[in-house]
Amino acid sequence: MNELDKKEELLNGDYKITNHIVICNWTDKADIIVRQLHDESVKEQRPIIVVTQHPEAIPQDTEKVYRGLLSIGGDPADREILERADIRTAKTAVILADDRDMENADSKSILIQLAIDSINPNVHTIVELVNSASEMYFRYTHVNEIICLEQLAEKLLAQAALTPGLSEVYMNLLTQSLDTNEIYLEELPESFVGRSYKEVEKEIVGISEKDIILIGWATDVEKLVAGERVLSSRGKPITEKEIIINPRSSTNGRRSKNHRFKKGDSLFVISFEKPNLAAYFAPKDT
Repeated sequence: MNELDKKEELLNGDYKITNHIVICNWTDKADIIVRQLHDESVKEQRPIIVVTQHPEAIPQDTEKVYRGLLSIGGDPADREILERADIRTAKTAVILADDRDMENADSKSILIQLAIDSINPNVHTIVELVNSASEMYFRYTHVNEIICLEQLAEKLLAQAALTPGLSEVYMNLLTQSLDTNEIYLEELPESFVGRSYKEVEKEIVGISEKDIILIGWATDVEKLVAGERVLSSRGKPITEKEIIINPRSSTNGRRSKNHRFKKGDSLFVISFEKPNLAAYFAPKDT
């Protein structure tokens, strides 16, 4: 392929990359997201492709955090545009509310989600909602996380009123930097399979050279709506992540500290940096 062909390929948006992040719509929040994802404290920085009808709004920034940022002009709800953004091989998709049309922002987000589902239902999708009432329309989609700013603001205000200073705690956990703690989702080390939450908790606290706190876990369960399994177009059950934080000691079952981990579970931890637990708890040779 000559240089002209290479340039044309880039102009067509076919970057041929994998495990990247696709951001749908560009708003002021997108700038903050890019800066967080490409902060120097993030060891595994992934390429980011922005799909927007207003590519001119993306800063022509030469800062280090903007390196690896690619863009494609077009409607994020257009299958062809998403294909050009390599959505088939993406790791994560973030759908931001279109702040140029807030009245119809949620409806547009639903269309984008459906377009993504039709191409790659396995990509981890995060959607920003304007109105909490719109959440019900995502029930039968493959969306993984819905973040409604309306709900977050209300709940944070209420919790801060009950616990003064709590907003600063949340800001610390939500700020990606070398000087703050963040919440990380770690794959379950193989040596922890079959062990209880209590046992794993002690093992992690015992890492002397790292400051890590185990706070919970995530496990795959079948997605249910009104008590019934949600099936894919091929008739297979759709799974979703069930998250358990700070399980109780006084109860038994899969939601307690007596829970025994199975292969495929993940651990939520608080740490100053991504801890890479597998390096500390590699399977012992027999």
